[in-house]
Amino acid sequence: MKDLFIRFGLVTLGILFFGCSPPSTGTTEIKQQIHTNRNEWIDIHVHLVSGRGPRQDFEGAVEAAVAVMDEAGIKKCVIMPPPQVWGMPALYDYESFLPALKKHPGRFAFLGGGGSLNPMLQEAGRDANVNAEFRRRFDEKANEIIRHGAMGFGEISAHHLSLTSGHPYESVPADHALLLLLADIAAYYGVVVDFHFDLVAEDMRAPEWLVSPPNPPVLRANLAGFERLLERNRKAKFVWAHAGSDMLGHWTVDLSRKLLKNHPNLYMSLRAGPGRAPKNHPVTPNREIKPDWLRLLQDFPDRFVIGGDQFIVSPSARGAGPAFVFSQRSPMIRERTRAFLDALPRDLARKIAYENAILLYRLKD
Repeated sequence: MKDLFIRFGLVTLGILFFGCSPPSTGTTEIKQQIHTNRNEWIDIHVHLVSGRGPRQDFEGAVEAAVAVMDEAGIKKCVIMPPPQVWGMPALYDYESFLPALKKHPGRFAFLGGGGSLNPMLQEAGRDANVNAEFRRRFDEKANEIIRHGAMGFGEISAHHLSLTSGHPYESVPADHALLLLLADIAAYYGVVVDFHFDLVAEDMRAPEWLVSPPNPPVLRANLAGFERLLERNRKAKFVWAHAGSDMLGHWTVDLSRKLLKNHPNLYMSLRAGPGRAPKNHPVTPNREIKPDWLRLLQDFPDRFVIGGDQFIVSPSARGAGPAFVFSQRSPMIRERTRAFLDALPRDLARKIAYENAILLYRLKD
């Protein structure tokens, strides 16, 4: 019996401090107790990496995702294509991975448009005038995505910084005519828009770590357009991706509070990486929740979900592009997500971990 308690203690410490799954103990009771005590969550922002060319292997990527989910305690994932532009290699949308997702009923939901609507949006560019034919094609594709079972649109980008070689810079006004149209379509169907929007609160020179080009030397303020988009249709639910992982230092707790108060259709998905502005990250180096962040989460408990921005790679995939680079941080994201949830009050952790996602994305528990 003494040995049993020692083994249980070691396994528990491993979970708390290293974020790892318990090793096989041979004792079902211990495994069940560990599973009960650890936080589970739904990750609403996950990308699959299949490799390029004719050997794309989304089935392998989905199987890898299932293994990761089982190990980490992730109840369900919402899979989406990243925000792409025309000319990128291996451009893809939801059609590419949907057959593989269907082999695991109950574990996945999906968004579409990152490889179809977003390239159209970026092609239209900053021109506010979109001709009727282009608008019709955009509208038809958006409706098709929902007919095929998507829980919404994503990943859609109005401002997307280029962070590594081969990673595109994308910029259109947040109140672009096509985004206003997408808001109306999302409102009609009651679905979400996963929105990548690198905030620039006021004009600024690009920091030295942002390579120019493709990033411009001066970044222009873009918040006003975002607020006009949110005001367009209050039934359109926008999930602002990567909260807590601020890149430019402008996405503060005070600004989040103001926007959440003024825009009841705004939600935020939390990414556990600190970004380039750790002062705006919710967790201290000692893995405690910062008081101002805790007050924000408690004041708006229904408006936050977990969006890890994980890139999960098929075992057969080969390459060295941005997706492969970003996949290397996914284990860290999972470990930090668990630490973040463990640091929250229990009821609040449960809402942010999965209850909000179930309601917002209309998921089956």
